Amino acid sequence: MSKEKAKYLSSVAWLNLVLGIYNIYLFTVGQLVFNLIVGTINVGVWTFFRNPETLVHIASNFKQIGKKN
Repeated sequence: MSKEKAKYLSSVAWLNLVLGIYNIYLFTVGQLVFNLIVGTINVGVWTFFRNPETLVHIASNFKQIGKKN
């Protein structure tokens, strides 16, 4: 994975944070469990993919696993 692509994916992860916080806000207003689930998943995606180096590392691990099979 190129560094440029990792940077774009990192930007999408920050968008996930914003959407996650908004969904958690909607849960507090409307009491819909669906909004809580989607919000926590979005925040979780941001947690794991906010750093571009993490994305490059994960992609390289998948390549190594694919070569073993």
